[in-house]
Amino acid sequence: MSSLRIGDVVTRKSYGGDIYFTITDISTRSNGKKTYILKGMLYRIMADSDENDLEWKNSDDVRNELRNRLSAEGIHHMSRGFPSLQLFQKVRGKSGKILHIDSSSDFLEMCQSYYKDAKIRAYGYVIPESEQPNMVRGLLASTKADILIATGHDGLKKNAVKMDSLESYRNSRYFVQTAQIARKFEPSFEKLCIFSGACQSYFEGIMKAGANFASSPGRILIHALDPAKVGDRIALTDSRRMVTPEQIARLTQSGSKGIGGIRTKGHYILQ
Repeated sequence: MSSLRIGDVVTRKSYGGDIYFTITDISTRSNGKKTYILKGMLYRIMADSDENDLEWKNSDDVRNELRNRLSAEGIHHMSRGFPSLQLFQKVRGKSGKILHIDSSSDFLEMCQSYYKDAKIRAYGYVIPESEQPNMVRGLLASTKADILIATGHDGLKKNAVKMDSLESYRNSRYFVQTAQIARKFEPSFEKLCIFSGACQSYFEGIMKAGANFASSPGRILIHALDPAKVGDRIALTDSRRMVTPEQIARLTQSGSKGIGGIRTKGHYILQ
């Protein structure tokens, strides 16, 4: 087990090996035991584990499995199940413009491919959660985006008991700060739609900070593409119509316990 290194792919035995993680950091405690910092490969969860709970996996095999899983699940866009959107194919229009900042280059690449396939204008930047609050204002100004997706990895800390305390979460404070700064930059909830958060994030705090949508009301895991599906739905919905949390729940894998929000105006402008 001492051969485990940063970058290795592992699962946790105590959870039945249900999620694939990448080891992103290793620290040694005062008693000499190692703590491994883990980030999910398909879900936006961040966790830590003792070395005796980890099982090494072949990274190539895992990546092939995840690629096949994504293909089987189908990377479909918000038009699926919404025939009215097909009207856009017969008229000229302009989708909303997305600024997506993400701590994971792999996740951002997935989301950027998703936007490209949907023909949505999108700018993507890989930025650690802790730096997102400092970067978001400048990027909103330079890109002139009207949809912000700020995400990465998050999770409840071990033995956390206060769900209404930022101290109980690994990265929620940064998602809250990012939403606050973005909302100060553009106060209108109609002109700028904000999604912020990741797995198990402090939903109520992020919403209070000014987000239109956030994760995670039920403190559950969210899929790597769930934030992109929020942006997709807003960008491709007629600006004369509203997007509801119920519609978002039907599109995302995590559903209403994973992502919640408020009724928000679509950003697709007919021309």
